[in-house]
Amino acid sequence: MDGISVYSEDTRTTLVPNEFIDYYMPRANGAFVKVYLYLLRCLTAPEAGFGIGVIADALDETEKDILRALRYWEKEGVLSLTWGDENEIRGIKLNRLTKPVAETVAPVASAPLITAATAMAPESPVSAATRRTFIPPEITTLPDYTPAELDAFAGREDTNWLLHAAESYLERMLKPADVQLLFFLHDELRFSNELILHLYEYCVSRGKKAPSYIQKVALSWHAEGIDTVEKAEERSLQFDSCYTAVNRAFALNRAPGISERRFLNRWSSFGFSSDLIEEACSRALLSTSHPDFKYADKILERWHESNVHTMSDVKKLDDAHNARSAKGQASEASHNAGNRFNAFPQRDYSGNDLTDLEKALLGNR
Repeated sequence: MDGISVYSEDTRTTLVPNEFIDYYMPRANGAFVKVYLYLLRCLTAPEAGFGIGVIADALDETEKDILRALRYWEKEGVLSLTWGDENEIRGIKLNRLTKPVAETVAPVASAPLITAATAMAPESPVSAATRRTFIPPEITTLPDYTPAELDAFAGREDTNWLLHAAESYLERMLKPADVQLLFFLHDELRFSNELILHLYEYCVSRGKKAPSYIQKVALSWHAEGIDTVEKAEERSLQFDSCYTAVNRAFALNRAPGISERRFLNRWSSFGFSSDLIEEACSRALLSTSHPDFKYADKILERWHESNVHTMSDVKKLDDAHNARSAKGQASEASHNAGNRFNAFPQRDYSGNDLTDLEKALLGNR
């Protein structure tokens, strides 16, 4: 693809526009930024040979990576591409940059993208160049990493051994999806190497090796603030004991579904012991004749509000409830007994009836 012309509407061709630094650069990855900067450099030497291959060689990237970067910048309005008859790029125009109309990213000078948690993390040249802000826990899809980013991640001294350790746990060669997930865990969620290995050990021990499953567990840990191996071990112990208690009470003999896992996580957060959870599930089963997680949740929520922590607390709560029920039944029985004679129909006597009754009484003397 040699012979591409590069020209600009901007007369400041040897400078980086401030708008690019303020609004476009912060949300782009490092590989894309490098391509744009190289294009600016090429404007100062338009007579030199130029093409996709030239850019790829200069930046130590693949031609596919360069094309991906160009399409990204065209989508952002940073440049415009002219295509030839054979679907090849014949021209690249660097547009005059302005603040985007629907701008949601503040300029770097007024609101740095690096958070406090990011600043505390150990830096490396590649991670600093390609840093993104933290991914909210509700996000369930991985960012679209470029091959260059993944290669750089795999080549770092602090992560290269991590990939080999993950291969040992999975007992197979890593696939691109595996490398993307490890990149996401390490550079996005800020999991330590030790926590990542514990995550893989936890999932593999349960027979789960799919990246999608490992990702779901990681996001749930991140949402719950689990950032150390100790916290993960404590969380796993709580969930496992809760899962065992529910399976025993409901006789499920299967893994819980997504909605059922939400109940298990909720009950674990209450801090209930396995015997309390099992008791609540047993009562739900007796009342509904089927495994009813909602019914059991109401019981456990009531116990939680009543500060129930042990089976003796449950007994006290039951005794108090039975005492109130017995008192209510006694009160109702007493009320009914007091009104027993009023249940018979009453007779109304007239004045003549009373006079005749008085005469009859006097006549009997």
